[in-house]
Amino acid sequence: MKRAENAQATEATRLAPVLVFGETLFDVFPDGRRVLGGAPFNVAWGLKGFGQNPLLVSAVGADADGARIRAKMAAWGLRDEGVQTDPAHATGEVRIEFRAGEPRYDICRPRAWDFIRDEGFGAARVLCHGLLALRNETSRAAFAAIQARSAGALRFFDVNLRPPDDAPDLARRWMRGADWLKLNLDELRILLGRPDATFAEAPARLDELRAEYGIRNVLLTAGAEGLRLQGEYGAAVCAPAPPPPQWADAVGAGDSISAVAIDGLLHSRSAQEIADAAGRFAARICGLPGAITEEKEFYRHE
Repeated sequence: MKRAENAQATEATRLAPVLVFGETLFDVFPDGRRVLGGAPFNVAWGLKGFGQNPLLVSAVGADADGARIRAKMAAWGLRDEGVQTDPAHATGEVRIEFRAGEPRYDICRPRAWDFIRDEGFGAARVLCHGLLALRNETSRAAFAAIQARSAGALRFFDVNLRPPDDAPDLARRWMRGADWLKLNLDELRILLGRPDATFAEAPARLDELRAEYGIRNVLLTAGAEGLRLQGEYGAAVCAPAPPPPQWADAVGAGDSISAVAIDGLLHSRSAQEIADAAGRFAARICGLPGAITEEKEFYRHE
């Protein structure tokens, strides 16, 4: 039975242009709202909204939250054959609070997404992952196996350091050789050990990062200062951060930038087109309570 499941998994992945690996969870807001989230989940959701057919490889618990996640994915048309059920661990949960308008995350662990297993996935054009799910050896081994079977796939690493659960040394390990690295200004400061680095210094700092870790392209976000794309994909470009139509919160803004960037790469859009579209879409995400919406029209503007 296991061999048959693995064969089905590999065939399913072969049909996916993007394999997104990592946590699926519920964001719990200060007012008690529970919103589907997790950076990889948000990226996969956005890609589906843009018309892609990503495969999310994750794990949920054998509980009501896990069933709710599967139901939401089915309603959105987001395939769930890569989402495993872990009877020993609960579905993920993150408690969010805001300080000066910026979200802070209390990540409940261990949870099901810490124990993603290798089920033979691997033949995608793009492998997208973050850092959180790589903290646990089980999930880390599963992703390493996927990567080993995916020679030639473009690897998009969205760092997503989450103090106090961040792991800069582990991030540096996975940064090495990335085709695309997406990070924000605070993460750049941590990873380079330059706490006073500014967005104006980004060209030199990103070149430093690329040279040290063999990174082909970097996508740097800096909140209201905008974003910068720099590397082999084309001339270094910047894009402004338009004001959101209305302000709700910044949860998922960075994930939306990753989704737009990957979609742009799959459509062979220029660096400037990707940067501009990412800035516009992130501004609109900041008008949502949470990182995603079930309104299909919201994603058809890009």
